[in-house]
Amino acid sequence: MKIVFSLLLLLTLFSNAQEKMFKLQTILDKNITAQPKESIIFDKYRDDVLFIVFFGHNCKACLKEIPTLKKLVNKEKYKHLKILAFDIHGYNKEALKKFKKEHKINYPLLTRGDNREFINYIKVKTKWRGTLPFLLVFDKSGEPKLAHSGALSLEQFDKIYNGLNN
Repeated sequence: MKIVFSLLLLLTLFSNAQEKMFKLQTILDKNITAQPKESIIFDKYRDDVLFIVFFGHNCKACLKEIPTLKKLVNKEKYKHLKILAFDIHGYNKEALKKFKKEHKINYPLLTRGDNREFINYIKVKTKWRGTLPFLLVFDKSGEPKLAHSGALSLEQFDKIYNGLNN
């Protein structure tokens, strides 16, 4: 597994975060507050492991990863896992709703347009160059634990989750 950034670098990047609050909006108009401090506190996901996935609706590797992410959501053993997925290729809300229905996606999707400021924040803090899919993993206390470029298998996601769900 190719890890883009070391854990130390991630912790350093996020520990220098400004006290700016982001109001994220899903395609179903659910609001999620993200508060960067020493970690990033996501109001709706306290006490959960959080996978934030940046994907493209026409990215082959991203499309291949969707069934794996759906399996994670449906399994009881991952009950403390939450997934947020940001479409980086620019679908608007209506197009992304259609995409969600077509692919039977069971986790929240967010558009680039509605969440541009947060996405730009992540790009700056992680020095992410736009490779997709891109995964950020936060533990139950909101601490960043992993940044990874490229698709992962179910076994790799499982190993990441099990390492943080104690």
